[in-house]
Amino acid sequence: MNKIKIIFLTIILTLLLISSCSQKKNFLGFEEEIENKIITDTLSNSVNFIKSYVDSTSNYQSNTKLIVGKFNGVEVRSLLKFNLPDTSWLNTLINIDSCKIVIKKKNLFNSIEDFDIKVYKVTKDWNENFVTWDSLNFPTDFQETDYNISFENLQNQDTLSLIISDTLVKNWIESDSTSTNFGIMLKCDGDLENNFVEFYSSETSNYPYLKISYIDSSGTDTTKTYTVSEDTFIGYDENFYYTEILNFPIIQNLYPTRTIFSFCMDSLINLLEDTSDSSKITINKAAIIFDSTMIDSAFVSDSYLEVKPYYISDTTNINYEHIAGSKASKFYKDDQTLEINVSGIIQGYLRGELENNQFLIKSTTENKDFSYLKFCEDIKPLMKIIYTKPILVE
Repeated sequence: MNKIKIIFLTIILTLLLISSCSQKKNFLGFEEEIENKIITDTLSNSVNFIKSYVDSTSNYQSNTKLIVGKFNGVEVRSLLKFNLPDTSWLNTLINIDSCKIVIKKKNLFNSIEDFDIKVYKVTKDWNENFVTWDSLNFPTDFQETDYNISFENLQNQDTLSLIISDTLVKNWIESDSTSTNFGIMLKCDGDLENNFVEFYSSETSNYPYLKISYIDSSGTDTTKTYTVSEDTFIGYDENFYYTEILNFPIIQNLYPTRTIFSFCMDSLINLLEDTSDSSKITINKAAIIFDSTMIDSAFVSDSYLEVKPYYISDTTNINYEHIAGSKASKFYKDDQTLEINVSGIIQGYLRGELENNQFLIKSTTENKDFSYLKFCEDIKPLMKIIYTKPILVE
């Protein structure tokens, strides 16, 4: 009986071996191995530059910076406001020893000796979420003071104490209830190019604050501190005084500048060889690549500049939307290459889900700082695409 079983198993194994060695298509119906269906190609003429344009000057929400100075033709001024106690607090005072606004430096860029910061009293109300350069007119909505932050202090100190008069602080306290306490503005003093300082804002643990030292009615030395209640910065870009359209590609935070490209879909379809139905192609990854020869200049204020692609749903009004599968990319200070993932957009084109071939790239932190990435004129970035052809089924 055991001998019969052995013979039976031998026959079965032999049949299986013969079957596995056969050149006949397997039962799944694949014509060839799946690895041969996954193709990687690089196209050199598949992306065309359309235009760059300036957009919203609203404030970057939850910004960790206050900026004063000028860079690449963009001037920036900072605003700070403090909520103070009501007027009854003044009755306990005998004498104010000092009033200081304490602000901590984050970064000083290429500063020169005549880079001083002038302090102005703001005479018009503002809201940190909506104030712009145009909503506060200089000098109409500001009053000059005798206070400033010197270049020497900017250069040598990380924590700066801006001494202001007790008269101004008393005025703030007395006028707070009548809604005329609008804080101060910090403005660079002098004709500057590419010189600025970054301070920590109220969104950080190093927030600015007002420190008042005084002697109360009992003769006790007392110190009160009041954190900044609102702070932001406003900017003006002299580069766009005459036009908001540029003929070279740039991604910029200040002023927010975006770039529009278009895909050359014919070159993409030709790449797919004799595939009759491109909608069945699976895009594993599609990326637009800018190498060092295509990057004219760049400045990254923090550790990196994050860039994100969007599909333009309305080319006339430049309405854009995020497409799933197209992710943000990071450009670090020392990078020589930027690779932007546009997989979701390309897949949408092939499936006929998207109506036109234009897309937009922009920074995810517009209005935050002076970071920018400028490309050479008349560039044609590469597109690297990894895709899977349809698998034929019998």
